[in-house]
Amino acid sequence: MRPWKTLWGTLVHPKDKIDKEDITECVYKVPCAKCNKIYVRETGRKVGVKLREHKTECESKTKWAFTRSQHTSSLEETNKSTLTNHVNQANHTINWSKAIVIDREPDCLTRLIKNRKN
Repeated sequence: MRPWKTLWGTLVHPKDKIDKEDITECVYKVPCAKCNKIYVRETGRKVGVKLREHKTECESKTKWAFTRSQHTSSLEETNKSTLTNHVNQANHTINWSKAIVIDREPDCLTRLIKNRKN
């Protein structure tokens, strides 16, 4: 009979855990902090890099103090992502700390299909 836990198994970990931000080839979701909308997308790159890009774009669009005419023109403006459009048009904030990876998939077409289902 072999022991359930060995010294070798305790000390040696063949696969280190991957940081949340270093996960690649995945489908991820980002919730809005003010409403129940959820932004679901896929990426082949690192999730952390993609989220930083979204965050930078959102902050660049919302950091000015809008006059009424600037706000009206910004409602008609289309941005790179629907996440930025939501932040800009609804004047909401995004809960970046609750962004999670839903699924990992190496095939791009399968990721796109999984993205559309969510």
